[in-house]
Amino acid sequence: MYNSLSSVFEEALNDDKAANVDSQGYESRILHGCKITRDNETGNILIQNVALGGDYYKPINYESEWKFVDKGWRYGVYNLCIETYHIKLKRIEEKIKDEMNTKQNPKQIKHLKTHRERILKKYNTINDKLKSLNYE
Repeated sequence: MYNSLSSVFEEALNDDKAANVDSQGYESRILHGCKITRDNETGNILIQNVALGGDYYKPINYESEWKFVDKGWRYGVYNLCIETYHIKLKRIEEKIKDEMNTKQNPKQIKHLKTHRERILKKYNTINDKLKSLNYE
């Protein structure tokens, strides 16, 4: 157990796979669409999901944050990544159903199915990494 977001942040700082995205006023690392930031002035730590799309970063919920505190940076990142892939896959499935029930554009359906396959491959890769951590 890591006990605090501070220890998770320190683990992220030492992760050689995490990209350094420091800026004026804060230190930050990002890995697989998960960004952790520590404000230099207040010391507050924020974990955000940047992989859902859109022009904004979404702070993670308490349950997801607890996974970071309980099992560490990488475990939390992989779990958040899998949750994000589930959301993306659900959206793609809805778009496929909508396309099948309305326009039935074969090109668009093929594109959506290809996109779904890419997400599934990424999901399986991250799931394998998660299993290799020997948690659960």
